[in-house]
Amino acid sequence: MNLKSLFKKRFGDTAARFLQKEDGVVSIEAIMVFPLLFWSVFTAYSYFDGYRQGASNLKAAYAVADILSREKDTVTDQYITSMYDLQNYMIEEGNGLSLRISFVRWDTGDESTDTDDRHFVEWSCTRGEGLKRWSNATVEQVSDRIPIMADNATMILVETRHHYVRPFKLGFGSNNFFIDKFIFTQPRGYTFIEGPDSCKDANNVDDGGGSTEHDDSTPEDTATVDPVTAVTP
Repeated sequence: MNLKSLFKKRFGDTAARFLQKEDGVVSIEAIMVFPLLFWSVFTAYSYFDGYRQGASNLKAAYAVADILSREKDTVTDQYITSMYDLQNYMIEEGNGLSLRISFVRWDTGDESTDTDDRHFVEWSCTRGEGLKRWSNATVEQVSDRIPIMADNATMILVETRHHYVRPFKLGFGSNNFFIDKFIFTQPRGYTFIEGPDSCKDANNVDDGGGSTEHDDSTPEDTATVDPVTAVTP
């Protein structure tokens, strides 16, 4: 028997005996298994908490949009603030919450061409520090997310942003990201809803610049969750 055959026989016998053994040391196995077990529990909790917060943000956006769609009187600054308070109330452990409510109108322009078809911002209000007001120049950034509208039709846009931080650091992915929700709905009572005067000056921005969709002063190690587009029933 050569050396290769002898080594193979002894190694095979040793491996076979090892696989057949059922005894072990509990403390050593616990040291090996418990870290993985705890990591799995923390990971599952973090993922479920993230989805729970996402659902809370979506429900809050739906609630604000539905309330506004039924409004018949003039919307005031205090009214917008109350919607922001409602958002904070509905989102548990909401840190860094932002709200943007906009009222837009579609103008087909020259009926013989579609080059001048565009949305116009009648008014746009924000609360919190994560979002800036839309203007006629910047609302085109989300025009492809707004459904097809008839000439002079109006639409309410409700956007929420939540700066979410995972309860545990998992060692992968971003622990610090934004949860964005985008809701649109048509007015139910009147075609036009008058907004606060303080929210109308965003339309005076020239097409060459002005407010942006989001505040650029975001923290490091930050990712953005793809926003959800939905229509209130």
